[in-house]
Amino acid sequence: MDERPPVVHLGGKTPDRAAGTLSHILGPIAGFLAPLIIYAIRSPNLKEEDPLLESHLVESLNASLTFLIAAIVHTFLAALLIGCLTFAVHWLLYLIWAINANSALQAGREYRYPFTYRFLV
Repeated sequence: MDERPPVVHLGGKTPDRAAGTLSHILGPIAGFLAPLIIYAIRSPNLKEEDPLLESHLVESLNASLTFLIAAIVHTFLAALLIGCLTFAVHWLLYLIWAINANSALQAGREYRYPFTYRFLV
């Protein structure tokens, strides 16, 4: 039996969640600016229109800001010759988590990035 929650359809039409996809995928590629700009553009009235998309945009922004802080730590670790390895592993995991988050968004489910500090709630 399929126990996943159903995809939420608002007003009888499928909600447009392309902004969420862009935010999740561009985070690891373009850095924190892409999720920040997408969130700033789409956030007004989004809680009422599509709360799932708003949740995903906030989560994507939180993950990208956490990764930015971690990248600074990786830079200091580079002095110990381990930072390049830790950065590569962290970036690869971030990319995998972003793909998982996008899959959850398309399935109409919530997603929480692992090891992410929640700057925005």
